[in-house]
Amino acid sequence: MEEAPERYQRGVQELADALRELRVRSGLTGTQVAERTGASQPRISRIETGSTVPTVDMVETLCRVYSASSERTAQLVELATALHRRIESRKVLMRGGAWNRQQQIARAQREAKSLRIYQPVMVTGLLQAPDYARQIYGMSLEGEALAKSLRALHDRQKTVLSSRHLSITVVLSEAALRWRLADDQAMLDQLRHLRTLLRRPRLRLGIVPFATRVSEIPLHGFEIYDERLVTVGTETQVLTLTGSDVQHYEGLFAAMERAADFAGADTLIESIAAEFSSQPRDQ
Repeated sequence: MEEAPERYQRGVQELADALRELRVRSGLTGTQVAERTGASQPRISRIETGSTVPTVDMVETLCRVYSASSERTAQLVELATALHRRIESRKVLMRGGAWNRQQQIARAQREAKSLRIYQPVMVTGLLQAPDYARQIYGMSLEGEALAKSLRALHDRQKTVLSSRHLSITVVLSEAALRWRLADDQAMLDQLRHLRTLLRRPRLRLGIVPFATRVSEIPLHGFEIYDERLVTVGTETQVLTLTGSDVQHYEGLFAAMERAADFAGADTLIESIAAEFSSQPRDQ
């Protein structure tokens, strides 16, 4: 049986070859295509070599520019959708791939105008304090792989949180703040870090309290980039979803956003921090 990475690469090349063939048949140059699509010429070149997987919207745009048949357009849109549903093994990510994953996420965030994050079990990476992040990543990584991933996370946080065009909404469950995923001091530092982040103008942080009744039960964390892409973390995989799946997760996020307490987030975080402070410290 063909391995998943090989199937994925074969699909990427198939899409690249098909789009290049359509361009050649249309008689257009890469520069002309760039002008008509609003993309850069280097991006068109990367799409045709398979080094960049175009979004579904870009595939539709290119097919329209190339006057492709509706049947051929549907085939390539389906292929692009399947590629963006790629499944990345968590084992691969944690054996040196976590750094690459951080870079992929950072690229998507640089292009987005809005970012919505839901996380039920821990503080999302974008808002993690240094020692908390070190202990979380240290559960699976060590040595240079750990150091490289933490540097990538720090760079991602700096870039995204300082962005002037990105609107960020984060919803955490109360459990995400209480689970002892790090030692007490790291947990306290993390809670204080969240209170500091609450002052950022383009960041909204809401907490779903234990006592709040909810209308949906998302079983895993996810991030929504604009209305076009969702990344979903499961126990063993990271999924990248597009198309109708985005609408599904938008509905889930809306339900969690309604249940979250934004105005009282600071008070709740402060009370949880006080509980950690009053507990006996880890030995």
